[in-house]
Amino acid sequence: MKENIINTLTPICSEVKKEIVILGDIELGAGNITDDFISDKTLAQLILKLSKKNHPVDLILNGDTLDFIKTPVMFEGKIKHRFPRHITQESSLQKLKNIYYAHQKVFQAWKEFARKKDHNIYFIIGNHDYDLLFKGVRTEIKRLLEAHKNIHFEMLYKQHGVYVQHGQQYDFMHSINLNNLWLKFKKKKLLNMPWMFGAFNGMMFLKEQHPFLERINPRPVLTKFVKKVNKKINWETIKYFLKTIFYYPIRYIRDPTYRWPWELFGKFYNSIKNVQWDMEDIISVFKRKNKKKMHHSKIYVFGHVHKTYLEEKGNWVILHPDTWRDEYMLNSETKKLTPKSKRYVRIEVDDELKWELVKVDIQRSEFDLDDVLKDEIGFVRKAAEEEGYTLLF
Repeated sequence: MKENIINTLTPICSEVKKEIVILGDIELGAGNITDDFISDKTLAQLILKLSKKNHPVDLILNGDTLDFIKTPVMFEGKIKHRFPRHITQESSLQKLKNIYYAHQKVFQAWKEFARKKDHNIYFIIGNHDYDLLFKGVRTEIKRLLEAHKNIHFEMLYKQHGVYVQHGQQYDFMHSINLNNLWLKFKKKKLLNMPWMFGAFNGMMFLKEQHPFLERINPRPVLTKFVKKVNKKINWETIKYFLKTIFYYPIRYIRDPTYRWPWELFGKFYNSIKNVQWDMEDIISVFKRKNKKKMHHSKIYVFGHVHKTYLEEKGNWVILHPDTWRDEYMLNSETKKLTPKSKRYVRIEVDDELKWELVKVDIQRSEFDLDDVLKDEIGFVRKAAEEEGYTLLF
């Protein structure tokens, strides 16, 4: 596996038929302590640069673009359900309003890009932004961007021999049932979210208490230095899982979002029966399920997993450009936290497809893990300030 493929193309010439730019896992939040995106300035500059292109451009936002999961509905007062379990169009619209207010610079850049009719924006739906399935949410985004015909919302992009999908549908913990998208409860239409959403939702208080830890990789290395916190997280996870089986389905028997996770148990059972103790990564699942169709496209791009990945074989290539949210690599010896670079995929569509994985360096400081552990919230704010972003809450 190659980690960095940079500047493999010559500059785009004026005769190019089309350009495709793919970036994913941006995770725009509400500008509060659970918002992990702070690179507004850098992302907006990239989009504005693309907006100046005179040839057709497809800008593909490959899932988890808007982080509805970690965005509170309201901030002020003692609101019991700031992170509601019941996902309605009304709650999703309120979250969208908060995201827009927190990241107007990015939205303004998208709006500028979409002014040209041959510049298309594709919002690929990921597990953090299933709320895009609501028609009202899609309509509001088009209104905010002052564009309608060239703003698209899809589960995947498949054009010109390029296949783009977020990837959560190959991760059974996060996949959504596309044949049963909606639930009815107390005369309200709810999104039928996967079981893992309930786990995230039920433990958002841990994200608020430890907002920096989720940004640190690799997790096994981090675990060695935060044993006390890790024990707390493991205990809360076990407690939630036990409640999911023995308490919630009975306590909230009429609530369809608290159903028994039969599909989860079925997957675990099949894994044990087939002696598959390790969960398959999404690329392995995708290739296994599409083994006879891999020749249908030339370039496959996925997100969901926050890593840089490249695999070339025969006439196709698979790419992970990594996340655009604020993340760090932890050195196990020095305990230094190094900010990860941002990457995106750029493709020229002409007589043949040409691609490159472009690295975007951001000038940032290294942090010391021990310092971060003493003041996680302070370092979340410090990281934002280094990129010229100010948290709203």
